[in-house]
Amino acid sequence: MGYYHYEVTDFLEDQYFKSWVLAPSQETCDFWNNFLLTHPEKAEAIAGARSVLLGIRSEMEADFPTDGRVAAMLDEIHSRKGSASRWPMRGLWLRLGASLSAAAVVLLVIGWARQPNRHDSHVSYEELLSAVEAPLVEQTNTTTSPILLILPDSSTILLQPKSSVSYRKDFVKNALREVYLSGQAFFTVTKNRQRPFVVYSNELVTKVLGTSFMVKAFEDAKQVEVCVKTGKVSVFPRTDTEVCEGIASPELAGTIITPNQKVLFSREQTQLRKGLVDEPEILASAVLPAPLLKFQDMPVSELLNNIEETYGIDIVYDHRLFGECLLTASFTTESLYEKMDLICKGIEASFEVIDGKMVVTGRGCN
Repeated sequence: MGYYHYEVTDFLEDQYFKSWVLAPSQETCDFWNNFLLTHPEKAEAIAGARSVLLGIRSEMEADFPTDGRVAAMLDEIHSRKGSASRWPMRGLWLRLGASLSAAAVVLLVIGWARQPNRHDSHVSYEELLSAVEAPLVEQTNTTTSPILLILPDSSTILLQPKSSVSYRKDFVKNALREVYLSGQAFFTVTKNRQRPFVVYSNELVTKVLGTSFMVKAFEDAKQVEVCVKTGKVSVFPRTDTEVCEGIASPELAGTIITPNQKVLFSREQTQLRKGLVDEPEILASAVLPAPLLKFQDMPVSELLNNIEETYGIDIVYDHRLFGECLLTASFTTESLYEKMDLICKGIEASFEVIDGKMVVTGRGCN
């Protein structure tokens, strides 16, 4: 998926775009300036998204906005959207395009306003258990090898050494399938949309309906890590009251991660950062295309599309710069990162992982 197809709401959610607007570097400036030169038709959408981000940052730097100020900001956004056609052009970065989605801006502002308090204290495993009124079953791995646990709903937990899990004795009767973790475990969850499966680990909550994933949350660690093997996983801090209120719903909210993605949660700053797992794997699916192993004079766009589909990840690049570049090569046992290194060397580009996506940048071959 390339930036050429992005609209305002897509730019607002894109980490690479936000890093350029809020903390520009020479690399991001060169990329976006070149993008605007080659895609002038996207200037209005970029201007709108940039204006929103800078406006909210200005409010944050002056003072964290109150509920009243948030409401006023939303009223102003609605007012501007309604009268956008009457605005004079006052420069590329001062105009909010008429295509701006007010609903997306509402979500953006609310997300900022509800940012958890960074000074909240850590929550220990024992504190989590002490808040549960029902009787619990606890399992601790005191061995030097992983042990396999089978829950009453047939879900399984591969519990690593020096780790513990607890769950309610009435696990199969409770509306939520709740598990409390200290340490590291891999969960394979039996699907049940009516009874979400929830893992509490330190200050982080992981919610699924039926999937497989890993949680690493040792009590003395500075961060909590969640990696997805199959399905979709919702991750959010316990301080996010809005998401917690809907925890019994079958809908997934918070930060959503999919196969080959992970989330790192900083316990000190109460911040979530999305990335890719250390060793992404080809997805096992009968409906997905087979990974390309040999290709001759193939357009890079086709090769990258194949990698996106077989690994289930997004690769962001400029189609006009790289889409028609031709490559001839073969893959054997290379990892995803090694494949991307080889591809980028062939088109004189580089890549980095940003917000769970691979972003390719460079001068192009056209």
